[in-house]
Amino acid sequence: MRYSGGREKVASGAVVPVIWYLLNLLAIPVIGFAGLVWLYLHGQGDHALRRAHTRAALVMSVVGAVLISSGVGVAWLTLGNTGHFWTFALVWAIVLHTGFVLWGILALAQAMADKKPLFPERWLQAR
Repeated sequence: MRYSGGREKVASGAVVPVIWYLLNLLAIPVIGFAGLVWLYLHGQGDHALRRAHTRAALVMSVVGAVLISSGVGVAWLTLGNTGHFWTFALVWAIVLHTGFVLWGILALAQAMADKKPLFPERWLQAR
């Protein structure tokens, strides 16, 4: 008798890059990003769904870093070293970081369901 919970098809492995993305955000930032870059550079023979999740996770990591640092930088230039700057910088970083973590959780759910990430289609296919 066959086990009822067995997979019918081979797993795409799309969960792996999303896990590295979440590790980059939550646990080991530099190592997690390096893992994403490695997956992106060595993923030519991977399943198409895994490549899509890898590209989306890498782009979201870079976009997140740019948005957070540029917002804090602009605030520093406009507000200087004041209490208003520190309040803005903390709120800005926390809100954006939380948004990117939530996107990662949704991407993980999409990867577990063998679906493409919630990401612009034209950015997934360029390589």
